[in-house]
Parts: sequence; C-alpha cells; structure tokens
Amino acid sequence: MKLLLEEMISWRIAVELRKRGHDVVAVKRDRPELEQQLDLSVLEAATAEHRAVVTNNVRDFRVAHERALARGDTHYGVVYTFDDSLPRNKAAVGLWVRTLERFLRSHEPDDALLGRTFVLP
Repeated sequence: MKLLLEEMISWRIAVELRKRGHDVVAVKRDRPELEQQLDLSVLEAATAEHRAVVTNNVRDFRVAHERALARGDTHYGVVYTFDDSLPRNKAAVGLWVRTLERFLRSHEPDDALLGRTFVLP
C-alpha cells in the first residue's frame, strides 16, 4: 500500500517510512501543490497515484469519501488518526512511524482499502 500524508501530518514521517522501504509521500514536502486544496481534490490526487490518504481531518475527509462514493468513484482508502493516540508533534514522529509501519505491513496490496476508511488505534 502507498500512502499520502495530508498537510497536517509531518513530512518527517514520510521520510522515515521511505527509509524503511515504504512508498509514502507527504503533502508538506513532496506534494506542495496539494496544500490548501479541497479535501476531495486531495483524495482524487491520491487516487490517481493509487495511494490511501492519512489524515487527522476526519470530518472533512468523511464528506470527501462519501461524495466520491456517491458519484460512483472509488479511492484507495482514507486512514483516520486522532491526536489523543497519535499527537501531531515532533516528539511523536517515532510513534507515527512505528504505527504506520505496522499498518502498512498488515495492508500490503495497493487496493487493501479500496473505497473504504480505516481508523488507526
């Protein structure tokens, strides 16, 4: 599975996961053209690259997910995170890397979350 970390998530996580052999990009450093874009546009861009989106923005990406499905489109997944279990600060980068690496190992095919959402613990 390939991931796109949306702009609220540190690009450092993507760098560390790439060092471990995973195909992970971050909006902040790798896809700056997606910064401040509509969530549906970010989801569409990720879909074009067969990537699941990792986001803390559950409310807006839930709407983007539902709109895509209502139009008959699909996507490669949306992975929701929460600040209480995965804080978005520099000290938590290692926790993010370990958590996402476990997730990636258990969801290897690109289409493992096709048209679905997943909540990281």
